[in-house]
Amino acid sequence: MIFGMIKYHLLVLIREPINLFFGLGLPFLNLFILSANLEYGATLDAYLPALLVVAAIALCFTDSAASHAYARQIKFLRRLRMTSASPKIYVFTGILSRLGALFVLAAALTAVMVIFFGLSLSHRNWLLFTAMLILVFIMFYLISMFVANALKGAKNSQNLAYVTFFLLLIVGGLMLPLGAMPGVLQTIANNLPPMFAINVLQSAWLGTDIFYGHSFIAVVAITAVFGLLSIKFFKFE
Repeated sequence: MIFGMIKYHLLVLIREPINLFFGLGLPFLNLFILSANLEYGATLDAYLPALLVVAAIALCFTDSAASHAYARQIKFLRRLRMTSASPKIYVFTGILSRLGALFVLAAALTAVMVIFFGLSLSHRNWLLFTAMLILVFIMFYLISMFVANALKGAKNSQNLAYVTFFLLLIVGGLMLPLGAMPGVLQTIANNLPPMFAINVLQSAWLGTDIFYGHSFIAVVAITAVFGLLSIKFFKFE
């Protein structure tokens, strides 16, 4: 059952070109846009964690959430309800399948930044960084699954997934420079999941204390809360 569900999630990812574009292409598009700043000596270490957060959000919302809402809309999930697949198995296998895509993307982004921008890979705690990347991804996946099931109408849930995706990118400070935002929006951005995720990943990448501030605690708390909500509100139809 578990391997079958993983195969299902992977097929959904591969068969939807728009999901591949946003999930795999958007971080590279961001990197291209930021390349002028990188060439002029901006800190490389500040960009890789942010790009990986963009990748995680894109995979979770344009792929997982939108695809789940669509499967609800066409009544496909009713078939799964007749099997032994439970909401917990669905969510667990969804996380496992997308982690593979995230790791491939992370390796590709890192390689591009090393080859073309001279990113240094020395003195990195790879175990800690990988663990934090997984934690951050799980947080966004659980948020996305809650969004995909939050509304009774499947079409409305799909629309909500796309709206949430763009709000997280724009208001979360991933598409607009944080310093260019008004003070109120900066405060909001600093207290949203994307900024918590970036802070945690940057700490792990730079080798600083991940427990400094409240970002790590916030990520763990948000993950736990939306883990419960994603199961409670899960809908097969």
